[in-house]
Amino acid sequence: MAETNLSFQDTRLKHEKQDSGYLVSGFLDDDNLNEFFSRLHEYLDFYQLFNTFINELRATVPCDSIEYENQSTETSLVNGSTGKHHCKYTLKYEGLSLGKIRITRDSKLLDHELDIIETLLAGLTLPLRNALRYQQAIRFAFRDELTGLRNGSYYHDVVDLEIKRSHRYKNPFSLLMLDLDDFENINTKYGRDAGDAILHEVAVRIGEKARSSDVVYRNGGDKFLVFLPNTDKAEARIVAGRIKDFVLARACEYEDKDILFTLSVGVVTVTQGDTADKLIDRVDKATFHAKILGKDRIYADTFADGLHTGSVK
Repeated sequence: MAETNLSFQDTRLKHEKQDSGYLVSGFLDDDNLNEFFSRLHEYLDFYQLFNTFINELRATVPCDSIEYENQSTETSLVNGSTGKHHCKYTLKYEGLSLGKIRITRDSKLLDHELDIIETLLAGLTLPLRNALRYQQAIRFAFRDELTGLRNGSYYHDVVDLEIKRSHRYKNPFSLLMLDLDDFENINTKYGRDAGDAILHEVAVRIGEKARSSDVVYRNGGDKFLVFLPNTDKAEARIVAGRIKDFVLARACEYEDKDILFTLSVGVVTVTQGDTADKLIDRVDKATFHAKILGKDRIYADTFADGLHTGSVK
């Protein structure tokens, strides 16, 4: 099906006739719709907003997956497993693009089901615009002054949200910590300004090699965190290796001097009992293991049944 633009005032759209074995489980009357739309306006957190919307949509129209992407804000969400057939919309509010949403299932969607979907989406657009604005404001409010990255004032909340999403939707979530080896020696030999220049350049290189869905933080000092949504342990190790190799591919220049350094990297993947504090503690210990094993390496922590094991690359 062709992609359709959908704005808050424009819900009367034409679609090709389709057959389906699905029946709509229920239709929202005006009172229920107004209550639902009012409820959406209560959420400024993007994921809370979409969880509420997805729950209502699934209760009304059976579907296999709801997928959302907004490249301009680097925001994405996948709920469920992709089906064979889909409808796809570009969401807008007062001409402002709010991203794209794709709804799929194995059987085709009926016209009256599409009408329900479009009615619900029309009520989503204004709360979505507000949530995206809030998300952007939070991102810019917590920037590290030296590197321009997000800083450690906010990542615990983000880790908590990612852990909850991972458990709810059964999607993996991994975390990397990159720590410069013997960074104090750079400050001693070349001066603190040189050290600051190195940190800035490392931040730039991490950002260049991280994927669009990844989120990079400065964790204070010479440590960096990279959040890897929808990424299992094996893929996280690949991403860690790719970022590490790129950061170390060439020396950093400072006042016509080539400064060489190495990185130790810890890799962890969320488990059922993890909280934000536990996961960050695990990745910190994994990075420490990489250092005591000789530095300039990746240590992937495997946590199962209360026991820590790991592998080195």
